Amino acid sequence: MILKDDEILKKKFQIVICGSGPAGISLALELEKKKIECLIIEAGDEFYSEKAQSRYAGEVYGNFPEDLSVLRLSQFGGTTGHWGGTCRTLDDYDFQNWPIKKSEIDPFLDQSCKILNIPKSFREKNISENLKIIEFQESEVRFYEKYYEHIKKSKFINLVLNCIVFNIKMSGNTVTELFLKSTKDISIKTNFMVLACGGIENSRLLLWFRENNKEISKDLPIGNYWMEHPFKKIGSGVGNFKAIRKSFENNFESFENFRNWGNFTVSISPTQNLINQKNILNSAVFLTLHDRNNDSFKNNIKDLLCVAPSLSNNILDLFNKDLLCGITLSSSWEQNPQLENKITLSSSKDFSGIPLTKLNYQLSNLTLNTANEMVKQIGNYFIEKDLGRLGAYKTIENVSSFISEAGYHHIGGTIMGNSKKSSVVDKNLKLHNIENLYICGSSVFPTGGHANPTLSIVQLSLRLGEHLVKKLKTI
Repeated sequence: MILKDDEILKKKFQIVICGSGPAGISLALELEKKKIECLIIEAGDEFYSEKAQSRYAGEVYGNFPEDLSVLRLSQFGGTTGHWGGTCRTLDDYDFQNWPIKKSEIDPFLDQSCKILNIPKSFREKNISENLKIIEFQESEVRFYEKYYEHIKKSKFINLVLNCIVFNIKMSGNTVTELFLKSTKDISIKTNFMVLACGGIENSRLLLWFRENNKEISKDLPIGNYWMEHPFKKIGSGVGNFKAIRKSFENNFESFENFRNWGNFTVSISPTQNLINQKNILNSAVFLTLHDRNNDSFKNNIKDLLCVAPSLSNNILDLFNKDLLCGITLSSSWEQNPQLENKITLSSSKDFSGIPLTKLNYQLSNLTLNTANEMVKQIGNYFIEKDLGRLGAYKTIENVSSFISEAGYHHIGGTIMGNSKKSSVVDKNLKLHNIENLYICGSSVFPTGGHANPTLSIVQLSLRLGEHLVKKLKTI
């Protein structure tokens, strides 16, 4: 049901969800199944508006690739309004530094796949001791298109648009009141509050709430350990296309890669053995074949220089340096959590009076070492199987000059854990020391793996819904 400002004042909602992206809507759908009424507060409108989007502006320090205001959408359905739809589960070993195991979110995979309209198929096949090929799924779901009319007709999910959660009031360790800004300033009460505003906004709002509520501990690392998935073309080469296709043969769901390059793509990841042995991070490398005219002298020379660039610098000058080689390696991979990568509050404020975001971001040597090691490992596999030759690009050699081509997967900032000194929420996504404030979304991920986060976000949201249903029974 869509409500106006005055209408939300007429009753107390047991659960208030801030944000209408995948996290907030998935949680609301789970509560609806249990016939529990909730309210979703969305700061944006039904569709895109420049005013709402202006709240996503911010300052960036370091080598983050994009303007913060263009990476997210402040509207119903959140950033699913322009997401790519790529989905995969996290690996078992991605949970080594989480307070929960993968098996604790696996029970929610079926329902998550239904929400995203994707098959529950994320197969993998080891091709060597160090490498495996993996399967992705592609969701075409836009949460507005699938769920707006559903919520509009729902008896249990209420939605208010163009409404900003400006602040909270606390009594002891409990949130007692939410202060909202819309056509007018209003306040509401609730039993449980859930921040589900995205991988940047969750930190920004929680930092702002802490400035106004001393009950939220200053020791919590709110905003810290912020991460992303770097994306870059990391190498190229030459090879026997027929032999390559046969070597990587599989019946996985067809995946055309992030940028729809080429004519054939296979997704390659490190095994746990390689991660442990070489001390690298998780990674997905997309090996793509580009059909060529083999009679073309230009292509043959260019392909040769991909794997033997020292042969002649003069030859390069004769041709367009942007021409692709016959084989391209692109990658989306894990970034390790670092305390100094963080979201803080800017001195500038949005139109509601909340400070804008300030992001400090720098990749580590470990992150680039992972990309280089993956090129090396796949290159060794090519030599071993007599498939061709591969070489790494120089763009992944220097961390200070590296700029990712993505910037859309916002992870960390309110990470989950058991320690109140190194995490923000507990394993049930409850803010440490606060009884009824929960955080949901990729901001709670302690590490990011390589998989696109949306599927895992939905799984965690459904798990939180189950937890809140149990908590309500104790009231």
